[in-house]
Amino acid sequence: MRDDDLAAWLSNLLAAHENHSEATHEAYQHLENAGVLSRLTVHRYICARCGPLATVIRVGTHTLARTKDYKYGRGLNDARSVPAARASNTLDGERHWPGHTFDVDELAEWGEGVGFDVHCRHQTTTVAAREVLATTRNKLPGHPGAPTIL
Repeated sequence: MRDDDLAAWLSNLLAAHENHSEATHEAYQHLENAGVLSRLTVHRYICARCGPLATVIRVGTHTLARTKDYKYGRGLNDARSVPAARASNTLDGERHWPGHTFDVDELAEWGEGVGFDVHCRHQTTTVAAREVLATTRNKLPGHPGAPTIL
């Protein structure tokens, strides 16, 4: 599929879906399953100890970020959540939390400092949406350059 076709497909999907967050996640998942993420990637966030934390892609005028699934250490997990939340929101009912997909453009509209959290075993960092857009402004999809190390 050509990049113009992908951009039109994504715009149509987002416009037609009642739940923008669900549509954003569904779109990213389709692109990942189609094997086209590498040609759409404009930036990556990594932890020097844990590896990849998030990938930022651009499809047409849309910038999306996907965080990786993560697992907290027991102490941090217990401090940040309650058993009922862990049972219903984790992948294993305890410590393996799912990643999330974000519309970076939409987050940036909410102002400075608004962004998304990236997690690994030992840290949680908020990545500001406006900073993501500034970092990726001149990046060509498929040529992300050096990642940001958190």
